[in-house]
Amino acid sequence: MLQFWIWLSLRKHIRSRALLDLLERFGNPSAIYLADRITLESVPGLKDAEIEELMDKDMRVVDQILLDCDNRRISILTYGDVSYPDRLRYIPSPPVVLYYEGVLPIVDSEPMIGIVGKRKATAYGLQQAKRFGYQLSRSGFIVVSGAAKGIDRLALEGALSGGRPVIGVLGNGTDVVYPRENKRLYEDIRSRGCLISEYPPGSKPLAEHFPIRNRLISGLSLGTLVIEADLHSGAMRTARHAFEQGRDVFAIPGCIGMPTFEGNHQLIKENAYLVDSSMDFVQMYRQAYPSVTDYEPGVFGNSPVETAVLTNSVDKKSIDKQNTTNYIDISTALSNASDDEAAILKYLANGEAYVDDLIEAVQLTPSSVLAAITTLEIRKLVRRRPGNRFALYEAE
Repeated sequence: MLQFWIWLSLRKHIRSRALLDLLERFGNPSAIYLADRITLESVPGLKDAEIEELMDKDMRVVDQILLDCDNRRISILTYGDVSYPDRLRYIPSPPVVLYYEGVLPIVDSEPMIGIVGKRKATAYGLQQAKRFGYQLSRSGFIVVSGAAKGIDRLALEGALSGGRPVIGVLGNGTDVVYPRENKRLYEDIRSRGCLISEYPPGSKPLAEHFPIRNRLISGLSLGTLVIEADLHSGAMRTARHAFEQGRDVFAIPGCIGMPTFEGNHQLIKENAYLVDSSMDFVQMYRQAYPSVTDYEPGVFGNSPVETAVLTNSVDKKSIDKQNTTNYIDISTALSNASDDEAAILKYLANGEAYVDDLIEAVQLTPSSVLAAITTLEIRKLVRRRPGNRFALYEAE
């Protein structure tokens, strides 16, 4: 029976509603596969092009998919399985087949929150993604996101740091790493959560896959949190899916006048919940999910990850580097620093710097810089100054 589910899922040009109508009419995908042209032509509303696609009975691609799944230990979940989540079963266009690696939780019993936002996010957006991911995880939620660049990645990294499993929803096969720099993240999710996709092994990350993928992020979740979104972003489309699916939508406020936060403010105007910490989620879902708990500050308690700073709202004026402050011994600090930390320390040895200038100067990703700064702050080697500036810690 499994091969017929996969065959049906590969009929890409048949409307989702038509697929569900066919399953209701025929009872199972094998009966649809065995139906002849005359039988299919008798189905009300089925278009000629859809009938032609259903007449393609070639199973060679299906056989290869099954072989790939077996070789790569990729599990398969179908719409007909008892364990198929009701949260997805009743969305407007549920996937017929899902492929996953790792451990798929009992979705309908778990408090899950989707986190979405821009790939090219501001430092503020990245900080908030990691902060909310971490806090929600510590509060007992499972974070669901897209495992792409930017907000997705930071949210999932933060959630993994919080100790709970996560779900990465992909627009490509679970065996295809996209982007390449997320290889480590994919490995972490496989071992401590679940990578899931409606696209079979080997599927490339085509642009048209991601808007389709977005409905699954919102569909798996009780609510979707928008960290940073312009008016026409994929994150806004995910929020629209959430509204259509009858799910909650949350948004954090951004800087007024910044295009990358116009989507957030529009959603808040449309009755999305404005949130500023995981406690907002705990208060909303505690009654239905008693396992969620108040967030207790941990390693990120006093770090930039826990501080909401509008980095792009600060004027990037020159900083006077002439001062007589006695800072920590840079040579001693460098001896115990990682490569990323060392690059930051060396740059700050010349004077304090805005975070955006620091990211540009050391030629590291924003997430790498923020992670290194967090460690350096905890070790009291770097400190935050007003205006989202950073400097070496003063010697005692």
